[in-house]
Amino acid sequence: SSDIEDGPCALRILGENLVLYRDLSGDVGLLHRNCVHRGASLLYGVCERHGLRCCYHGWLFASDGTILETPGEPAGSQGAANLRRKLKQGAYPAREHNGLIFAYLGPPDRMPEFPIYDTFQIAGTVTQPYTRDYPCNWLQITENAMDPVHAVFLHVRATGPQFDQAWGHIGVRDFHERASGLYYTNARRVGGNLWVRIHEVVVPNLTHAGAVMTMDGKTPKYFGRNTFTRWVVPVDNENTRVFAWANFGERTDPDQADWRTEAGIDIIEGGMPRERSDDDARKFPGDYEAFVGQGPISIHANEHLMSSDRGVILFRSRLKSLVRALQAGEEPAQPSQLFRAPIPTYCGDTVLRIRNCEDDVAILHHSRQIMKIIQSGDGLAPEHRDRHVIEQLRAYEAGQQ
Repeated sequence: SSDIEDGPCALRILGENLVLYRDLSGDVGLLHRNCVHRGASLLYGVCERHGLRCCYHGWLFASDGTILETPGEPAGSQGAANLRRKLKQGAYPAREHNGLIFAYLGPPDRMPEFPIYDTFQIAGTVTQPYTRDYPCNWLQITENAMDPVHAVFLHVRATGPQFDQAWGHIGVRDFHERASGLYYTNARRVGGNLWVRIHEVVVPNLTHAGAVMTMDGKTPKYFGRNTFTRWVVPVDNENTRVFAWANFGERTDPDQADWRTEAGIDIIEGGMPRERSDDDARKFPGDYEAFVGQGPISIHANEHLMSSDRGVILFRSRLKSLVRALQAGEEPAQPSQLFRAPIPTYCGDTVLRIRNCEDDVAILHHSRQIMKIIQSGDGLAPEHRDRHVIEQLRAYEAGQQ
């Protein structure tokens, strides 16, 4: 939202050049960037009480692309009236939600209900909207959310811990599919605790992940939630912009002013600051270097995937099946059609005190039991679901003492 405080903002999304603006009544609009009259850029347009006026000849456009005025034409001109009825500026419906602006770029007659996820409204959580740009294909970024092994090496073992040392233990991983996407559990033994971390991807490009700054598995945590809610949006084939909220509160990373800075957001987003020397980036790479270092478009034929890449394989397979189905005329189901709002998610961290949990078989068993407890609240209203899940987790923990 802050990008349009001082006037229109140029955007390129999915290969289209667009302009985003807020008119003087407070409504947001998203239009094709070049004026349908003579091609002038609407980036230089003037925000009116209702709509955006082209700086070149004064044509005024509503947020739905309707031509409201053609002031250079004679008053009462029938030709101008006919043109205003028949012609529109390209436009997409847009709406604002908690500091981010969302737009629907699909067929107008199939626009789904705006999806509201349970992570949008966690009590006691402060959210910080942010964006980050990457000069590479969007898939290289999104599929990282289904790759738990990368955190062990990139963020801990390779160049020293970017997060707590406990992240450096290769956990017992379990991968799952659901109607809206995929998720995994990664379970580690930390002292007398079992730390189960859940990452989730809503296909194709929404990722949820748990706490980052303070998560070490040493303190009991019951259904902790996500530190970021993140849409990985293609600008074009070789560029990507992430739109996200960083979430701070009792159930994720605590709210601290220095974590809501640009440098703090960089750590949450990618493990290391963006603003640093090339030498520092070479010696201490983070997610940015790992993504961009693959090149503008990673060539999958050159890879050699192994069992540890199972999450990435599942994600790519799901995408391919959806693409093939769409080519055959089958529309992908929208989350708002699959679930009653707010849409339940599983992402976050749970840490329980559990005895007799020393080997991988026991760790996987307890991880799956914890996952079943979290899923058992899916049909409940958010406030009841959270209470139910937390009570059940505490009861399960008590039963393992």
